[in-house]
Amino acid sequence: MTDTPDEELPEVLQGLSAEEATDAFAVVSHELHKKSRTRRIAEVGISLTVVVLIFAFVIPKITGSDYADVWTEMGKLSPVEIAALIALWFLAMLAYTGVLTNTLPGLKHMQALCVNFAGSAVSNSLPFGGAVGVGATYAIDMSWGFTPPAITLSILVSGIWNIFAKLAMPVLALALLLISGDATGKLVLPTVLGLVALVVAAVVLGLIMRSERLAERIGRLGQSVVQWFCTVTRRHRTPDVVNGVLDFRHQSIGLVRERWVFITLWIFLFNLIQFLLLFACIRAIGIDGITLTEAFAAFAFARLLETIPITPSGVGFVEVGAASALISFGGPENASTAAVFLFRGFVYLLEIPVGAIAWVVWASMRRWRRPVGSFTPSVQQ
Repeated sequence: MTDTPDEELPEVLQGLSAEEATDAFAVVSHELHKKSRTRRIAEVGISLTVVVLIFAFVIPKITGSDYADVWTEMGKLSPVEIAALIALWFLAMLAYTGVLTNTLPGLKHMQALCVNFAGSAVSNSLPFGGAVGVGATYAIDMSWGFTPPAITLSILVSGIWNIFAKLAMPVLALALLLISGDATGKLVLPTVLGLVALVVAAVVLGLIMRSERLAERIGRLGQSVVQWFCTVTRRHRTPDVVNGVLDFRHQSIGLVRERWVFITLWIFLFNLIQFLLLFACIRAIGIDGITLTEAFAAFAFARLLETIPITPSGVGFVEVGAASALISFGGPENASTAAVFLFRGFVYLLEIPVGAIAWVVWASMRRWRRPVGSFTPSVQQ
């Protein structure tokens, strides 16, 4: 294996040797131990406390559902229905491999499936576990010959497109509800905030890609904001936002210009299939009064709530938000909660054991291993 200079490694891999940086197990262990035991215990304790409070008190109070009745509703599903829902969930995961293979040219679809499940399993298991999942992604992709800059670019571009999707869906949902006459005042404020954030993000990205001079100006504006934040929080180390923005532009402009259509289409397909999975769960539970538009609104706000970092993948917040949305549209209390729990069983819980299998696949597929840097993406810069 060729040596990887320490300065080329992302922060999540700093302090590791080249061999350790491509060992995903070593990276996960390293990232877990970067925080003190006291801080890690505090994070886990806070997260578990929030989850327990939400499931023990908030969900029954807000939704008016009873867990015994919710379980009874879920127990009515036949093996054929469960198998069909699993197939739909897996189809969505396959669709997301299109995002990863387009943001990291040279990555195979089976490899994308493996690294996606492995990273998700870690992120879904730990509070504030996003950094650990990102570290695992770096290590696995590097073990297949990709360079840290290429992986960084893939993570940034796919992350930006995911943010755009999560901000755009509530706006689209409100528009559809207004057209159908089902909109409520409760949805207006979060949708307006999402629309403002979406427009600002799109304009900023567009200006960065438009010219070097505009990218530098945006970087300087961002630098002043970050400097103020670091001063308030008494952080001694201030990130170099200007060079970060310029580096992102230099590295991503070719990829974005060449593949933005494909990335957008795969992101759209992934979210469409996941929405259809939620709608299928609603129908499988036996709720007939919820329309496609209403189900999409619940899905859109559930995806937005996934970004709450206090609990893994927003667990607890997503359930109470999505179930409340379905109930507000006239869905039965216990059945609506059961439909959301069933959906989250696929998109959250199931990813943990499947992710464990993905780790085994990564460890056993030695023929996929390549020296770091042996894969050079064929994207024009």
